[in-house]
Amino acid sequence: MIKIFLKRWWIVLISCGISAGIAYACAGGWGEEYGVSNFAPEVFVDSAYSPFFYSDNYYYKIGYDDNQNTRFNDANVAEWSAYLNQKLSTRQLHYLLENASHGAIDSAVLFYNRDSKSLPASMQSFEVFKSKKDKKVDNFLRYLSLAKMCETFAVNEIPNQWDYDAVKKNVKKFDATGINKNLQSELDKSTDIFMKERYWFQLVRSGFYNENPQDAINVFDQYEKSMPRNTMYYRTLSYTAGAYYKLKNFSKANYYFSRVYDECDELKPGAHFSFHPQEESDWKATLALCKNVNEKATLWQMLGVYYGDEKEAISQIYQLDPKSDKLDLLLARAVNRYEQKFSYSGSGSVDDLADTSSSNTNISVRNLIARIANAGNTDKPWVWYMSAGYLYTLDSLYAKANSYYAKAEANVPSDELAKAQLKLLEILNKVGSAKYIDSKAENDILSGMNWLDRLNTKPIPELRYYDALAWLKQTIASKYKKQHELIKAECFYSSNLFYADKKNAENMKAFLNKPSKTPFEKLCVQLSSIKIDDIYEFQAIQFAFKDNVENAIKSMSINDSTRNTILPANPFNGGIKDCHDCDQAASKKIKYSKLSFLQKIKELKDKIAKGKDVYTNSMLLANAYYNISHYGNDRVFYECKILGSGQ
Repeated sequence: MIKIFLKRWWIVLISCGISAGIAYACAGGWGEEYGVSNFAPEVFVDSAYSPFFYSDNYYYKIGYDDNQNTRFNDANVAEWSAYLNQKLSTRQLHYLLENASHGAIDSAVLFYNRDSKSLPASMQSFEVFKSKKDKKVDNFLRYLSLAKMCETFAVNEIPNQWDYDAVKKNVKKFDATGINKNLQSELDKSTDIFMKERYWFQLVRSGFYNENPQDAINVFDQYEKSMPRNTMYYRTLSYTAGAYYKLKNFSKANYYFSRVYDECDELKPGAHFSFHPQEESDWKATLALCKNVNEKATLWQMLGVYYGDEKEAISQIYQLDPKSDKLDLLLARAVNRYEQKFSYSGSGSVDDLADTSSSNTNISVRNLIARIANAGNTDKPWVWYMSAGYLYTLDSLYAKANSYYAKAEANVPSDELAKAQLKLLEILNKVGSAKYIDSKAENDILSGMNWLDRLNTKPIPELRYYDALAWLKQTIASKYKKQHELIKAECFYSSNLFYADKKNAENMKAFLNKPSKTPFEKLCVQLSSIKIDDIYEFQAIQFAFKDNVENAIKSMSINDSTRNTILPANPFNGGIKDCHDCDQAASKKIKYSKLSFLQKIKELKDKIAKGKDVYTNSMLLANAYYNISHYGNDRVFYECKILGSGQ
């Protein structure tokens, strides 16, 4: 058993309950929030669990759960609209529920009951106030008057969400005695279950916020059995859970939070955040409250996500019910956590796919997943086969991985994403296992690499293939380098050092211009980040710096894409004050492109050779050569695909 009593280091605002609790967490660093990944949870995990996918953020894709005050606005409007038989428009309901003040609602109640002739200007266009009195509209307005009063203590906007002290300062003490009396009266006399449930919700919430947690629990228990199991029910249950937490009855609080988490998708993140296991005895007491296996599995799933110990949670749930859908999320998280060892460098010299110095903990996770896969008794055996195979791939045990992929292939559903996921993992395994790339290996990986490359223009939603493609290209390049097939290596992963050798540049040009290519050679050209024009531009720059202007012009003329790149300053101007920004901001009568600049250089050199205005033309030439250097105002001249930019 893991140590349940570990404490979180984030501030847990349990006093705000699910409907008002706020979790603060800084976003992750650079790159995708799930780190390095080739395994998409979306392949097999219910989308309702997406906030809990492995991430360096607090919650996947949402960062932190901070929309407590607005989460149910649209649903609330839709429910009231149906109850009122569309007598108020969606826009009008949004205004009344979210924007109208308590005073304005009170005035509307008086007007609707003919006790006043004054209606707020903002409501004078509402047809409902000009129509015959309707009991449901009257119920709505009277309820809304009390609900607006409850917002005083239940809806707290925090001015600065990063100021933790502001949370405490913003919670004000409130005497709810009068409101509670009115809520109780309306709850008892109402025969309309829709209205009754809302008064019940408000009364429980008032008990929670106004330091009467036992009152909140008593009200919940008194009416709970008669209430429908809908979103409003679970919102009420969440406040009751919070009330138990305030009374330090952690086992009951966590049990109720687990029910909210399992049965109400909208409240999953809030219930998870409020779930807070304490001591071992509390945890055992919480498990003892469970009425069935599913409730126990839910608790173990929450604990596994809460503490990031997916292995223990998987083991416990599997013993309870091998076919439990609660295993899916934990499996995805375990695989995503394990694959953080999958890495590739920017050097183009990747040695192995896996860090074989895996910790015993990681290996035990792999062994557990493989054992469950071997049993074949889960709800989705193909997922476990695929997962076990991938973990063996990560550990460079390619033959074992293949055996699991073969089993997965026999069971994988026809879903596009599922098939694509398996195909991606098989390609990784195939390339990882290849000791060298010969013609047979090229034929084996050709269709897979073409498929991956096409995903760049037509991706399959949710498929995580970017890291896989990058690693594949670097790894294939590394294998080609070891085989001294430098041209193919360069196509898969480019290195500017390759072009330092003039022979390499010419060989690459010849390969790219080769008229009759094999299918694999076509793939090489397709994947190469350096195209023929890029090489000509690079060579033009080299010629220019060697003062070989004729060849520079000839090479630059071939490159249609960059020869007309405009230089930011006039390269022939020079001044005592060396100010790049000033030169670039100055008005230019003549704008030089890379090609026209070279042509002007040739013109000046020709004039000097003929003895024409030698001093002036030499000065212009000197300025030009200075300005296309690293220190000049037109260094963009030598920036290109091969050399890079900003040097």
